[in-house]
Amino acid sequence: MQTSLSIKLAIIAFVTVLLLIPLNMISGKIIERSQFLEQAKNSVSQSWTGKQKVMSALIVIPYNINHKVTLVNKVTKEKTIHVNKVAKQKFVIPDKINIVSTIVNEVRSKGIYKIPVYTTKLEISGTILQSTLQAALKIIEKEANGGSIGTPYLTTTVSDPRGINSIPTLQWQDKQVSFKPGSKLLKNHNGLHAYLPGLNESTSELIRFKFQLELRGMEEISFIPIGKEAEISVSSTWPHPQFIGSFLPISREISKDGYQAVWKITSFASNITDKINKCENGSCDALFSSHFGVKHIEAVDVYLQSERSVKYGMLFIGLSFITFFIFEVIMKLPIHPIQYTLVGFAIATFYLLLISLSEHINFLLAYIIASVCCTSLLLFYLRYVLAGYKQALAFSGILLILYSVLYVIISAEDLALVMGAILTFTSLAIVMFATRNINWYQVGEQLNDKQNEPQSAKED
Repeated sequence: MQTSLSIKLAIIAFVTVLLLIPLNMISGKIIERSQFLEQAKNSVSQSWTGKQKVMSALIVIPYNINHKVTLVNKVTKEKTIHVNKVAKQKFVIPDKINIVSTIVNEVRSKGIYKIPVYTTKLEISGTILQSTLQAALKIIEKEANGGSIGTPYLTTTVSDPRGINSIPTLQWQDKQVSFKPGSKLLKNHNGLHAYLPGLNESTSELIRFKFQLELRGMEEISFIPIGKEAEISVSSTWPHPQFIGSFLPISREISKDGYQAVWKITSFASNITDKINKCENGSCDALFSSHFGVKHIEAVDVYLQSERSVKYGMLFIGLSFITFFIFEVIMKLPIHPIQYTLVGFAIATFYLLLISLSEHINFLLAYIIASVCCTSLLLFYLRYVLAGYKQALAFSGILLILYSVLYVIISAEDLALVMGAILTFTSLAIVMFATRNINWYQVGEQLNDKQNEPQSAKED
């Protein structure tokens, strides 16, 4: 008795699973297009610059140590002492460092893709105690063992030096010193350096320095603050910042006009002294990996929005098929599995229209056009399937409401999951409420009677 109903439901389930194929193909196309976006970013970074990582001021004192080696002549047994000079570097950490970054954002085009880039003006200043410098010099004199001390310099590293727009000048106390290219660090050559006046000449207990650096970059800027106390302030006109790295800002203000963020970090939190000591001995990985900063992102970009919408594609198809089946049961309208399939393909085509249009026009406008096209096609087709405009209008109206709710869900940055869960629960509740009085055993009998009618007619 229930065989016909079971077969009908099995066919509908099979068609539903079959429609996973075009949905997965569309999802794969979205991933492919997002990869093209990454390729466009790489292309822009080659002609503009890439992500920037800036290490603030570090004072380097180069020196040579005399390493004595005793050689023994195998024939005469005479001993000869050779002195080898070994080049080393002593790193001195400023007592305080302050970085102020003012970022101006713009958008560069690569084909159909828009890539956010920026130009930032960095104002880097700091102080160092004379006693800190003298302590470092005493350590060098003790270790050098008669070796020589070179000219000290202040260095900073920049991950992509192509982004340096102008040659900065270092103000060291009351003296002006020009920077030269290259960091002169053994483990990272990208950057710039400035030779310092004689460290023993200053009579001031507190030495002040500052310089400005104009830098171009793309999407992301991060910092490695070299200082016992460091304060970094970043402001930009970009409305969607993502704070990244080892530390989050202690204060931030975000609005549609941009953002401001401030970090305050001590050497106890950053463990900078230990990292500097390791870098002096040739292991700088910990130093250059402990960065933090900000990334300029689209809160919800078109590919992420499209991918989110496709994830609800099966829910839309399932609700459409359930609605069809209810019409079939209540209004006793026979709907063929091919008609189920065509409606499912029409709904799947919505996502293909959405991703293709959103690459060229505003996402909301693309969403409206795709949803209107899909519902208009279904309105025309269902006029004949459901035997009337009222039923077709009701179905199309429900679909438009679902599309409206879906847009709110995929546009939400933080509440997408909970809103999707609410939509799923509400849809299930409506279906259960609408079918609460249906006698499914009686439906099975009706379907079985319909299948037997042609045979009876032939016998007559």
